[in-house]
Parts: sequence; structure tokens; C-alpha cells
Amino acid sequence: MKKYLQALALSSVLAASAALAEVPRTQPDQALQELAKQLEPFKDVAYAESQGYVRSSHCEAHPTLGTMGFHYSNPRLLGITGLVNGRVNGNGTYTGVNPPAILLYIPDGHGGVKLAGIELLVFAEAWDAENNHPRMYRGRKYNYMADNPATPQDEAHNFMPHYDLHIWLFENNPSGLYAQWNPALSCSNLGIVDFPDH
Repeated sequence: MKKYLQALALSSVLAASAALAEVPRTQPDQALQELAKQLEPFKDVAYAESQGYVRSSHCEAHPTLGTMGFHYSNPRLLGITGLVNGRVNGNGTYTGVNPPAILLYIPDGHGGVKLAGIELLVFAEAWDAENNHPRMYRGRKYNYMADNPATPQDEAHNFMPHYDLHIWLFENNPSGLYAQWNPALSCSNLGIVDFPDH
């Protein structure tokens, strides 16, 4: 009986551990919720700009996959060095999340923007020169992004080849917490003003 109870207790602990480990990919776990709290000041885009972030893209949307929104990049954190054949280049290998290299904003429907997530980005040439392993965040491998000239879209979003990872900390993403595009968001409400009922 004692062995049975010990086995039962052990199985309960293992089941609880498994439940904790299986946090849905569409929702931040406790550590990411804490990070979101720490990044609260960046909900104010003016604060982000005061910290060196600049808008570096239009509101990016894919016809079938969803939206990325406006990218606000920190050139210092990215190690921007200039343009190569019209593409942004850099030597940055910064992997911090507080602050992140890129903030993702979406239209708020009132002519402004609201913070939806963050993007981590390192330039492939710089990263590969210093490391012999792929860049990862909490066990999640960054995506390798390089433009394919045979396709109409620019897979690298006007950047030189790089590794990046999106984290949707502030807006739920049905495609997953780390998916590149968010189908629940849209660029179409840019500048729409809601009038209150009288």
C-alpha cells in the first residue's frame, strides 16, 4: 500500500509538471507575463521614441497569414551599419528582451498605435561569425529570413539575411505565441475614429 501511495504521489507530481510545461503556445506563461509588465512603458509610443526607437516599416500585413504591424526598431541595439544594395545591414547580435531590439505596434482604430508584441533580431552574418549554434530564446529557435528573388514578396522585409523571432506579448495570436504573422490583427483600421453614442 505504501509503495502504491508513493507511486500515486509521484505520478501526481509528474502530471502537474507536465501541465505546467504544456502552456498553450497562444498565451504567454508566467515569465513572459512578467516581461510584458516590465515592458508596459513601451505601450506609449512616445516613450519608445524617447528611448531611441524609430518607425522602420509601414503597417505590414499578409493577404492570408495576418499582420505584423509597424516595426519600431532601435538602431543601436540592432547594430545598424547602413544599407547594402538597398537593404538594412548591421553587425548586431544583441539578444536581450528588456528592452527588445524591435517593438511591434498595430493601429488602435483612433489614429494611434498600440503595442502588440516584440521582435528579436540578429544579423545572420554577424551571428554566424561569433557563434556555431542557432540563436534560440527559451528553447525556441529563431527563424532564418532571407529574401527569395523568385517571389513577389520580400521575405526579409528589406533587411539583409537575419534571424528573428516574434513574441506576441500583448495581443493573442491564434497561430501561436511565436508565429511571425498574427491573423487576429489588421492594418485596415488605421486612422478610423469611433464616435461615442449621444
